[in-house]
Amino acid sequence: MIRVDFSLPVEFQEIPLGAVATAGEGEGPTNEATRVLRRVSRFLSDVGVVYAANCLHTFEGRLSLGSLAVAVVDYPYGHSATTAARGAVQAVLGSRGEGWSGAVVHAPCGPAAVFTGGQTQVLSTAFSSDGGTGRAELPTAQFHAMIPIPPEAGGEGLHMCLLVFSTPQVAHWEKCYAPVVAGILRSLRFSGGGRP
Repeated sequence: MIRVDFSLPVEFQEIPLGAVATAGEGEGPTNEATRVLRRVSRFLSDVGVVYAANCLHTFEGRLSLGSLAVAVVDYPYGHSATTAARGAVQAVLGSRGEGWSGAVVHAPCGPAAVFTGGQTQVLSTAFSSDGGTGRAELPTAQFHAMIPIPPEAGGEGLHMCLLVFSTPQVAHWEKCYAPVVAGILRSLRFSGGGRP
C-alpha cells in the first residue's frame, strides 16, 4: 500500500474512513445521521480515498468551510510522469469548460496537473432552515490536483494521487484557501506502506 503524507493547518478535522455499522443502533435522528455518516465513510474508503477532512473556522469575521479529499487510484500512466500530467491537464480542461484553468507544476513530489475553477452543487432544499422543497444551487470554488506517484513509492503497478479541495465560500478562495492547497502540494510525499 502507498502511504501519502502531507501537512495541514490545525483547523482541519479528519473524517474517519471505512466505518462500519455497529449492532444495536436504534431509530431516531441521531442514529439516522450516524448511519448516513457511516455509509459516506465506507463509500469514500471503497473508491480509494485515503484521507478526508473538513475545516470550519472564521475568516475575516465570517464562517468559512472547506473540504479536502485525497485518493490513490490505479493509473497505468506509462513511462513518463510529466507526460501523464500534461495529458491530464489537456483531458480535464477539455471536459470542464469555461471558468477552469490548469497547468503542470513541478512540486517536490514530482510533476502535478493542477486545476482551479468553480462548480455549482445542486442541493435539496429539504435540508434548508425553512424546510423548503425543491432544489438549491450552491456555487463552490475548487482545486484539483492529479499527481503520478513515482514507482519507487511502492505498490504494484502505477498509481495516481488525486487531491480535491472545495469551498462554498468562493470569496475566501484566494486569500484563505489557495495558500492552504499550495502548502499541501509542497508538502506531499509518497512512500510504501501505511496511511497518512
